[in-house]
Amino acid sequence: MKLLPEVQRSENPARILLVDDDLSLLKLLSLRLESAGHVVTTAESGVEALTHLQHALPDLVLSDLRMDGMDGLALFEKIQARHPGLPVILLTAHGTIPDAVEATRRGVSGFLTKPIDKQQLFALIDELQKNHPTNNQSRDASDLLTRSPLLVQLMARQLLSEATERLDSLANGFAPEALELLAATPWPGSVRQLQGVVEQCAELSQQPMISVELVNRVLQDDSRDLPPLNEARAEFEKAYLIKVLRLAEGKVTDAARLAGRNRTDFYKLLNKHALEPARFKEQARRGKATA
Repeated sequence: MKLLPEVQRSENPARILLVDDDLSLLKLLSLRLESAGHVVTTAESGVEALTHLQHALPDLVLSDLRMDGMDGLALFEKIQARHPGLPVILLTAHGTIPDAVEATRRGVSGFLTKPIDKQQLFALIDELQKNHPTNNQSRDASDLLTRSPLLVQLMARQLLSEATERLDSLANGFAPEALELLAATPWPGSVRQLQGVVEQCAELSQQPMISVELVNRVLQDDSRDLPPLNEARAEFEKAYLIKVLRLAEGKVTDAARLAGRNRTDFYKLLNKHALEPARFKEQARRGKATA
């Protein structure tokens, strides 16, 4: 029998409600969290998770994003309505910038992609335990980023990974000093502003490691690169359409329903932004094949 590698026990053990409809992953992640000293309760669906919350409140909820029935974002919305301020971390095998932006904008405390980096997850849990007790008041995303330098660094790494693939950039990481500068920077524009800075760094970097000098230069120029309102609105609209197409796995009827539009209007929006549903169907198929 192969034993799990030894894990350093947390100095801030948490009571965690772990939610995932993949039973094997649910068991594995539960064992890893318990090995770090956390107390774990598991649920196989969003509905089961809400039932657990009726009886006892954990310190935080750790949930898969993509689940049959109630997904992670829908579960988060119900938790926010019933237990404002209860931290929620979302996990997904299909992490995208729009997902991360939307989740954090709504107030999600963390957004990590599978396969999960144990050290990042444990560090985020410790950060939440130290700075965000369960009885905290509800936070908006900009306040969360301001008060959580660790979350800024985690988001920056994730956003860079996505930007590098999309932009075919050489960059694959930040120098430690560059991450420290990002973490020390106020983010009044929340994740959206951080995303813009990371993308500019990825486009401009001529080497794998993004330097602190480049980050500083982009930060200084950022205020002069504010797009016109119409351009920003169009960019948001396209990102939103991409999000719903991914959630609906390229099925136009389902995507139109999520967007609150009829099929005709939805097709017009897709044509406007040159988005092809077939591409998202193929992405969903490949994702299921490799999951």
